[in-house]
Amino acid sequence: MNSKAAMKEACQQAGVKTVAESLGLSPTAIYNQINDNHKTDILQKFVDFTSACEDDTPIRWACEELNGVFIKNPQVTVKNDKKVYDCVPQVLKEFSDVIREIGTAMADDRISAEEAVKIRKEWEELKTLLESFVLAAEFGYIKESLIEKLNARLSD
Repeated sequence: MNSKAAMKEACQQAGVKTVAESLGLSPTAIYNQINDNHKTDILQKFVDFTSACEDDTPIRWACEELNGVFIKNPQVTVKNDKKVYDCVPQVLKEFSDVIREIGTAMADDRISAEEAVKIRKEWEELKTLLESFVLAAEFGYIKESLIEKLNARLSD
């Protein structure tokens, strides 16, 4: 999906007029952003700005403002079963790290700001690692033989 299609889809629920009023713009200005193929729209400018900065801070900020989190897709470099197979123990380790941080933080029945930061760090690492595994599966890097190996290892 390109930025103009994303803007068009996003405006469908509230309507262009409502969106324009919320932004202090005319509906024509919004339509021009969506329909003028020769004009760089505000979403693309946001992406271009973030890329030029070589820093995803603006995207992370926008996600937080919208009550979400930004998780960057990892580069899928898995080329064979062995590398994906080696990923599974790492996933389990990261999951264990998240649980350990939560357990440590909850020892006194409260979570401090510093403890919350540690939990978030471990959680982000786990999500990124799991995303790598899922992307490897989607790109066909996980073959049936690997699944059989994993099942055999888990049943031991």
